[in-house]
Amino acid sequence: MNWEKFQTSLEALYLGSSFKSAVDVTASANLLVDKIREAQARVTTLLPTSRLVAVTCPRTSKGGYGTNAGKLWTHCPKLKKELNDLSRKISEAITKAAAPKCPITDRSGVRRYDAKARVEVIAEYLSEQFIPNPPATSPPLQEHYAQVTYRSRVEGGKSSRFRKRERTHKNLLKNIWSITLLSHVAIFERALLTKLCLFLTLRQVQYGFRSSHSTTLQLTRVLHRLAYERNCERYTVAVLLDMQKAFDRVWRYGLIYKLLDSSLPPALTRVVASFLQRRSVCVTINDMLSAPRPIRVGVPQGSCLSPELYTLYTDDILTLCDHLEDWEHDVMLSLYVDDSAYFASSRRADLSAKRIQGLFDLLPEWLLNGG
Repeated sequence: MNWEKFQTSLEALYLGSSFKSAVDVTASANLLVDKIREAQARVTTLLPTSRLVAVTCPRTSKGGYGTNAGKLWTHCPKLKKELNDLSRKISEAITKAAAPKCPITDRSGVRRYDAKARVEVIAEYLSEQFIPNPPATSPPLQEHYAQVTYRSRVEGGKSSRFRKRERTHKNLLKNIWSITLLSHVAIFERALLTKLCLFLTLRQVQYGFRSSHSTTLQLTRVLHRLAYERNCERYTVAVLLDMQKAFDRVWRYGLIYKLLDSSLPPALTRVVASFLQRRSVCVTINDMLSAPRPIRVGVPQGSCLSPELYTLYTDDILTLCDHLEDWEHDVMLSLYVDDSAYFASSRRADLSAKRIQGLFDLLPEWLLNGG
């Protein structure tokens, strides 16, 4: 449509000098409509159906589109259909656009964008988290580690492992099917946890993942102790400990060694040892799977057994009960899984701090021994 010619055609339009009644207004309005249609017909050029031409409507003096011209343009069924199809295609293209890839820097400082390279970088990083600590340099510690490792391997590794039934069919591809083992493993873990709780008893200061215990009860216990010491006009010094990557750094041989010294039957100890051995970790990004990396330390995250095994591993955490005189009071210990808190009270603040310091002088030896 030639909008300039259309505008010229309407400039010479005569609608009458005055309106005396409503009939005159109606007649003039109908005349205006007829003239607009005639002008549109004269200046409109029909295009082939296969072409799509961008149509630009002229703006009025107020910045909007002409009323009648806008209606004629927007009410064209064919044009509206083509514009709607184009709008839908643009929306689909925007929606289905690939998400931007976040690069991962490897050890050499090179940014990796490819999914296969990224999964390997992440898997390599995770594998470093599950490597045992460097060997001890002290001869007594080396002897201790050797004894713990030997006993854990000999007495805790005699269990028969869970084996897969082998098949010898000619076409192995027909014998592969999709299964999930998560629900079955969870049932086994809960059954094993029930058995462990029958034979193992944690110290009373541990309030994490125990029946009839909670964070609220532990806080109530601590607040009661602080209020009591305050009423006795004593100074209390508190030290809060949080083990970094607690579940991922459990020394498995040390855990099995402590289970062997507990009241747990040897058969259950061997089951726990088999449950922890031969584990690996894989990383997946965009259907790309990394090569498996071995997990040599730690208890599995997400398992209902892990909190119980960790609390058993750290249940013998030190206090000052064996290093005090008869007239001295022990420090107060509060445990909630991997969170620990020590409280020492005395008539003088420096004496409370000295007592706490005495405890922390003993903790390194406990930690080095596999605490």
